[in-house]
Amino acid sequence: MSSSAAANVKGFLPVPPRDYLVLFALAEGPAHGYGILKAIESGSGGVPFDPANLYRSMRKLTRDGLVVETGGRDRSAERAPRRYRLTPLGHRVLTAEARRLASLADAARARRLLSST
Repeated sequence: MSSSAAANVKGFLPVPPRDYLVLFALAEGPAHGYGILKAIESGSGGVPFDPANLYRSMRKLTRDGLVVETGGRDRSAERAPRRYRLTPLGHRVLTAEARRLASLADAARARRLLSST
């Protein structure tokens, strides 16, 4: 990664928890809103995620260039769900944030705030 690309990624850190959960859910591949919500709930121990918050996050992440709407939506269907996917930048930001969080978890283990198992 070039130094300008790394600087671009660092400008997004730390990623707000809500946005991180959305990016994390999309790491498995494109998904529609309901699929993202279900992935967040199952991956966060069942913590509910308000759909209004999801779409606020989606607008922000799209505006920031971390997520894009895929072309898989049937435009002829009036209520077809939108599908979203990570952009390459979104994947780099997600990876950088995961590393940052892992480092914090390692520090917590070193201070015996977490067990090492």
